[in-house]
Amino acid sequence: MRKVLPGIAAFAFAAGSASAADIAARPYTKAPPIAQVYNWTGFYIGGNAGYGWSQVKHEDLVPGFGGFWTSGTVSPLGPTQTIKPEGAVYGGQIGYNWQSANWVFGLEGQFNGADLKRTDTSIFFTVTDRLSAKIDSFATVTGRVGYAFNNWLPYIKGGYAGANLKTTNFDIFGTHLDNSAWRSGYVVGAGLEYGFAGNWSVGVEYNYLDFGSKSFTGRNLTAIGGTFGAENFSDNLRISTITGRINYRFGGPVVARY
Repeated sequence: MRKVLPGIAAFAFAAGSASAADIAARPYTKAPPIAQVYNWTGFYIGGNAGYGWSQVKHEDLVPGFGGFWTSGTVSPLGPTQTIKPEGAVYGGQIGYNWQSANWVFGLEGQFNGADLKRTDTSIFFTVTDRLSAKIDSFATVTGRVGYAFNNWLPYIKGGYAGANLKTTNFDIFGTHLDNSAWRSGYVVGAGLEYGFAGNWSVGVEYNYLDFGSKSFTGRNLTAIGGTFGAENFSDNLRISTITGRINYRFGGPVVARY
């Protein structure tokens, strides 16, 4: 019996060693990479700057009068003078985005200063007869809808627009009529935004603002202090802008997707 037990133990050890040698080592596998998905949800604030151009159709509504006859009009002898102010635009925006799957919905308010201005002179009275128009500020409140391709976001927008338009016309009698008013209308636009460096994003945006026509009346004063008569005009205003934008969003920049 004493000789049998050691023999059994030796046999078991040898068999176990052979079995272990036959088993291949477990291969090493790396953990799958974690995809980083950009998240557009959150409040944001930013700035913008660019270029704007506009069209003001300034119509003389008094029968028998022919406008200001400047070279900017296709038909210079008609009652409507078209003047096209242009220049720099600059300002800021604040808004909120909410992302559901790839769709991004947002609400944004924007206020801009502007230096859109132009003065045209008469083709007949180049020294005295002229018309000037200037837009010095505008604002929008819009809804936005976009479709996110990770950190790229193309979108469209639309809503309320307001702008401050000032027109001044001078004539050969030394009179002038100024009108400055806040105009209300609508805006539609589109843009492309790119998210980078965590919560920052940059983009480019085009907007078209339409304010329709609005009439106004006034009484001119002559150079000698008398009255020349009542004036009645209508201004139709349209503005286009293209701007570069930069935003900082308050919220998580990315989420993990396994």
